[in-house]
Amino acid sequence: MKRLFVVFTIALFTKTAFCYQLYWFSSAAIKKPSQKIAELFNKTHKDKVVLINGGTGQVLQQMILSKKGDIYTCIDPKFFKIAQEKGLILEYTSFIKLTPVIGLSQKGQNKIKTFNDIFKNGITIAAGNPKTMALGKTYMHILNKLSSRMATKLKNNVKVKAINISQIINYLKQDTVDAGLVFKSTAKINGFDYVEIPKEFNQIKKGYIAKISFSKNKKAQDDLYRFILNHPNIYTQFGFDVIH
Repeated sequence: MKRLFVVFTIALFTKTAFCYQLYWFSSAAIKKPSQKIAELFNKTHKDKVVLINGGTGQVLQQMILSKKGDIYTCIDPKFFKIAQEKGLILEYTSFIKLTPVIGLSQKGQNKIKTFNDIFKNGITIAAGNPKTMALGKTYMHILNKLSSRMATKLKNNVKVKAINISQIINYLKQDTVDAGLVFKSTAKINGFDYVEIPKEFNQIKKGYIAKISFSKNKKAQDDLYRFILNHPNIYTQFGFDVIH
């Protein structure tokens, strides 16, 4: 019996010893499809992935500080460039497009019917922090495209600069604000009404998927990278525009 237990223990150790834990750092804006892909990968592969979501810049900082990471899905070219400049990117491709819109809370639906309504007195808006999230950069882009008078009005109406999109979603769900800067896919997933941002003020985002230099298992890393790219239908299910 003792010998059988020892053999079983060795077999169990051998099985787990060769199971590599992957780290996938991803923007919170694509959390739901990424979660679904991670769950499917873990059901079908010996190696397992841990998904870490947050603001695009936020998760990049986490990755740099922890010196861990196999895959990075990034939706802001500036944060992606930082990752490249730091030598973190081994291989990458663009795989989705994201369109920013003005998402509306329940109370905001009665106040905001067009883009011009967000400049009215008394409107409350949740925007993004440009230091931590892609939509923060979009907010700054909109400000730079507006006249100084309209930019001042928008700044006065922005009451919150969230560190990630999950915070903006919560503010909208809780009716804390009238409107929030989100992606069209995010609005659809969460059932928010929204108004389009005119093309001259908007900034369409590309999503990038990259292999990260911190990886300790290149084969497992490549398996996950290919697995994500081979499941574009999951991103489509959640309202994202896939780049073929």
